[in-house]
Amino acid sequence: MAEMQGLMERLERAVGRLELLSAGSHQPPGDCGAINGVTGGVAPSVEAFDKLMNGMVAEFLKKSRILAGDVETHEYQEDRNDLVISETELRQVAYIFKCNKSTLQIKGKVNSITIDNCKKFGLVFDNAVGIVEVINSKDIQMQVMGKVPTISINKTEGCHIYLSEDALDCEIVSAKSSEMNILIPWDGDYREFPVPEQFKTAWDGSKLVTEPTEIMVSERPPKPLN
Repeated sequence: MAEMQGLMERLERAVGRLELLSAGSHQPPGDCGAINGVTGGVAPSVEAFDKLMNGMVAEFLKKSRILAGDVETHEYQEDRNDLVISETELRQVAYIFKCNKSTLQIKGKVNSITIDNCKKFGLVFDNAVGIVEVINSKDIQMQVMGKVPTISINKTEGCHIYLSEDALDCEIVSAKSSEMNILIPWDGDYREFPVPEQFKTAWDGSKLVTEPTEIMVSERPPKPLN
């Protein structure tokens, strides 16, 4: 907390100096002095602002997000199968970014979960009261142990979702994605149902009617993560 307070004070001083620079921008560059480590130049206020945004402001935003406690992040994990979030709250949001060849387990109930830019990533979670989203990813496996109202798949290639008995009313929303499969509990095992990727559209005399094309059901689904 002391580190955060010191960062805020440095940020306030830098912003104050930046305001002085902007107010005195009519002066010649040589008279502007040093503002946040930047001296002179054709547009010193712009240069100083860029440096401020790339330095202390970015650090401040990162630390404030962590201290808020609402966002649990896992970023840039590689070859990790022991990732666990065990202490969760209803307001909590889990954000997983650029994790490859790894598996994460989320226990308890969270607000929402986002998987972004991940490859060969596995997620096992208990409950989510909001949306679980997969974006810009490849080869994702997800297992729902409890309930989730909506799962969204966007710009993703390869996504297998194992639903629990309690999650069979979950809505799957997909766009610009391929190789999506939903696995349903079936006689003590799972049965795989592909999410349609191809559609046919025809004119019925008054409007366009679109429906998915026929897809074969796989007899050998992959094994669940848990």
